[in-house]
Amino acid sequence: MAEEVKNASVVVPRSMIYGTLINGTLAFSYLTAILYCMGDYTEAVTSPTGYPIITIAYQATGSKAATFVLMAMGILPGWIALFNGLASVTRLTWAFARDNGLPYSDFFAVVDPTYKIPLRALFLVASCIFALSFIQIGSTAAFNAILSLSTLGLYISYLIPLVLLVLKRFTAPQDIPRGTFSLGKLGLPMNLLAILFATYFVIFLPFPATVPVTAENMNYAGPVLGVVILFACVDWIVRGRHKWEGPKMRSYARNE
Repeated sequence: MAEEVKNASVVVPRSMIYGTLINGTLAFSYLTAILYCMGDYTEAVTSPTGYPIITIAYQATGSKAATFVLMAMGILPGWIALFNGLASVTRLTWAFARDNGLPYSDFFAVVDPTYKIPLRALFLVASCIFALSFIQIGSTAAFNAILSLSTLGLYISYLIPLVLLVLKRFTAPQDIPRGTFSLGKLGLPMNLLAILFATYFVIFLPFPATVPVTAENMNYAGPVLGVVILFACVDWIVRGRHKWEGPKMRSYARNE
């Protein structure tokens, strides 16, 4: 969604930094309050609700009404974030279709002239989410595999450009365009640290959470990721390499 932000090269990095600092501070404060107010942790872990945080809130307040309010305050930001995620994934889908990266790209790259948003890409994303939500009815393990795949894919999407950037730093640093935001000499150490962090999660996220491994607790993120990569490779060979020309860039004035 950076394409829709004025002065994105400055505003987006600044927003990411401020968001991380603010959310990190609030999360630390929240966890500190929970630790001080928590009663019997064994009771919380073995809570019949399946959510220890509900028991902890009830232990601290002694009131079902107060517990409900606290849980609602925690759920509401996540519910709002779902709309932000839907908007961002819609724009990502539209941008990829605009660059001929998706099947039927010409159809999904259309921006609605009335609402000025990519409605077709929005309906595509919403339809996929709606269809995937039914997987949990048939198999919780399969649904958890989809959720694990989203996290695993996220780290892989970070890892690939980071590795390429570090390689570029060593092979042709003069070709790296200078942006308005730079870490200076800390850039390379931060890149390497981020690569180590992402690599750790990419390796261990596909592992099963418990042993012995059964069909119910098996982590299917790895096999599902393999299927997705196989589909992407086939699509590239059959269609993508004939249409893909790379991201379509245009220059923006600083004050746009």
